[in-house]
This record gives sequence, structure tokens and C-alpha cells, in this order.
Amino acid sequence: MRNLLITCAVAFGFIACEKSAGEGGTSVIEGQVYKSFIWNDDQTGMSDTLYFEVDVGKDVFIIYSNNEENVYDDKFETDHNGRYRFEFLRKGDYTIYTYADSTEQITPVINLKYPYPLYKKVTIFSNNSTNKVDNFIVEKNQ
Repeated sequence: MRNLLITCAVAFGFIACEKSAGEGGTSVIEGQVYKSFIWNDDQTGMSDTLYFEVDVGKDVFIIYSNNEENVYDDKFETDHNGRYRFEFLRKGDYTIYTYADSTEQITPVINLKYPYPLYKKVTIFSNNSTNKVDNFIVEKNQ
């Protein structure tokens, strides 16, 4: 009986040590943020051409779960190439997001701009891994 009790206590200790998503691991989540815009050039005859450029200095947020309603746990400002990188993460589910600006024309003179979040879900399955996220494409306001 005593051996069974000791075995259960040791097993409970291992189960209790299971760590959830968050800092303290060896994995990485990284990606890039781009701005898209439409170029109209009447002089060259090129109209409505879609272009992309990196979004420098854009805040990207991480939530240490897959629940979009939680408050963010950390943020990273994109570098000169629009890249972000969250390091030292454990196995688990994460939500990455940034904000895009939407423009709604209220009247011919008044435009209303408001931000809305763009979410990406990421699951880290193993330690020492680099997890690349699909690029965020943020529409650039003219």
C-alpha cells in the first residue's frame, strides 16, 4: 500500500509540472507584416495595380492561448523588413494579431478611420522549433 501511495505521489508530481503555453521554452514564432495598396498612375496608363511593401514599426501582439478575447501577453514592433519574432516559448496554442485600419466614407468630405484586429492561430508542437506564420497583409490607407 505504501509503494502505491509513493508511486501515485510521484505521478501526480509529473502531471502537476505540465506547463502551459507561454514564456520559458525554446521555440520561436516569427513572421512579416506587409501593407498593400493600389497605385493609379494616369501618366503611364497603369491603373489599379496592387503593390505590397513591408510595414515598418507595426505592433504585433501575442496571446498565450487560442482565445482571442484574452488580453495580450507581449508585443513586438516590426523591424526595418516588417519582421517580428517572439522567442523563448513553450509548447502550446498561441494567437498572434495586429491591427489594420479601415476607412469608411461617411460623407464626400468626412472619412471615418477605425482599427480592427487581424488574427493568426499558431500551435507549437515541439521544443526547439521555429514556427513561421503566414504574412499579415494590412491594407494601407490612402
